[in-house]
Amino acid sequence: MPASHVFIDVNAIRGGEKFDEAAKSDAVLAFIGKKWLDPTADGSTPRICEPNDYVRAELRLALSNPNKLVLPVLVDGVQMPKGEMLPADVRSITLRNAVSLRHERFDDDTENILVAMFGELGRGRPWDAKGNLLIRLAFLLGGALLGFASLTAASLIHFLLLGQPLSASIGDPPTTLLMIASAVIGGAAGLRYQKHKSRRTDRVRTNSV
Repeated sequence: MPASHVFIDVNAIRGGEKFDEAAKSDAVLAFIGKKWLDPTADGSTPRICEPNDYVRAELRLALSNPNKLVLPVLVDGVQMPKGEMLPADVRSITLRNAVSLRHERFDDDTENILVAMFGELGRGRPWDAKGNLLIRLAFLLGGALLGFASLTAASLIHFLLLGQPLSASIGDPPTTLLMIASAVIGGAAGLRYQKHKSRRTDRVRTNSV
């Protein structure tokens, strides 16, 4: 999956741009962490309850399309918020079937996320290609490692240029989400490549017969 086809709100939007990428996307993953409902700096209400909060704006756009996959991802054992804790325009996120993403079950949970994404969109699952399960798993993990390595390289460049870690520039929660997203996207790309490679092999075999 090309990087240009993936939008991550913490690093893929520039100042002055409109928050309309959620409306353009085929699928929206809403990562819900332990601080998702923490109050703002002034200690009043959670950010998601602020009228101009960009996460709320993106969720509202995504949820307004009944044909779009909006997948809540519960990070590190967090529970789905109760509906009354959220603004009315994004409250329906609590009615969506959520998937978990836990450190101790990262590989299994990542695969569940991919199943939910590709199955809901009516596409063939990337691991349905012919081949051994261990080979598909190797492509999944290899892609995830490459995605994480790419983020690590970008973080190193950021540190060399600015003299501070990435987390100091964008904060710890966005940095964690970037790590998770890079692994998920890399794993999906690895599975797509394995499927493409398998198809090419099948075509070569067919032409050889």
